[in-house]
Amino acid sequence: MKKLILFIFFGFCSMMTFSQSDVVQFLKGGKNDANALVKAYLNPYAMALGDGLNNGWYNSAATHKLFGFDISVSVSAIQIPQEATTFDLNTIGLTKLTLENPSSHLAPTVAGADVVGPKLIINGPDGKPIGSFSTPKGLGLDLVPVPMAQIGFGLLPHTDIIGRYVPEMKYDNSGDEMKIGFWGVGVKHNFQEWVPIIKSLPFDASVFGSYSEVSAQSEISFDPSDYNDGNVRITFGSNNQMLKFNTKTTKFGLILSKKFSILTIYGGIGQSTSETTIDLLGKYVIETTAQVGGTTNVTKDNLEDPIALSFNSNNICMDAGLRIKLAFFSLFGSVNKAEYTSYNAGLSLGFR
Repeated sequence: MKKLILFIFFGFCSMMTFSQSDVVQFLKGGKNDANALVKAYLNPYAMALGDGLNNGWYNSAATHKLFGFDISVSVSAIQIPQEATTFDLNTIGLTKLTLENPSSHLAPTVAGADVVGPKLIINGPDGKPIGSFSTPKGLGLDLVPVPMAQIGFGLLPHTDIIGRYVPEMKYDNSGDEMKIGFWGVGVKHNFQEWVPIIKSLPFDASVFGSYSEVSAQSEISFDPSDYNDGNVRITFGSNNQMLKFNTKTTKFGLILSKKFSILTIYGGIGQSTSETTIDLLGKYVIETTAQVGGTTNVTKDNLEDPIALSFNSNNICMDAGLRIKLAFFSLFGSVNKAEYTSYNAGLSLGFR
């Protein structure tokens, strides 16, 4: 389970590893432009992470008998649509940065092609160019995997309690300490016993609700000499640069399923929400040198905790799937639609 959660964190951090150096390069365009660029670049994976954490909670509307349980492992593959693999630099509200070539305004997102994006010009106080940088490459991966493991118990009549949990872990990444913790809880209740009209119908019907949260942080080491290109340079006002992210998700709705011998067909509809926040912490000093009227002017812009972003999703979610039961094992797979379309497959071991 810990390795699975580390996979989620490292996969998400790969969004920032486009890399940490590019995040800092963006600061040369000022705080507002840096936030606009990072948000547009990372948006597809932030949405995909929320969808992935909301997948795989159930594979049947039926609940366990009292003290029945199951352990399941699944992987969701979230498909990033083609329109989310690029973003338009003309529409994200840049103020200090301008395009070198106005006709080349589509840049790859993190899910886009593995090619360098358009070049952006850094403009000085007098409006004249003082530097430039290119938007980063995409990872060339438009199918995002999110693995998950969980355990469910029949602790109440017609009710399953489902848990996902990893205590805070620490990991040394080339001298930079990473921390991550994860937990989630779900409840599935078969309400047919309480509704006489549907009690005798030949299918199972349940209501479902869940909440999950991932919190992580990573120390980041920077070398200021990597960001000195003459007219624009970056120094660091402290040594506590850190990247933090947090994702919270909720899901609730209705599940229906029908069992045919070893085969179960199931589907669900409900509401799926997610919120992901990304923060780049620390003090950064942007020093700009510009010639104004024959005079050399040096200005300093002190930025503290310069990146603070929030990605929100709130969608009707639907899924449909199949489960095949073989002795104590079950294989299952489903297609899911929330912010994006995704596919979930896995196996479970349990006793009803």
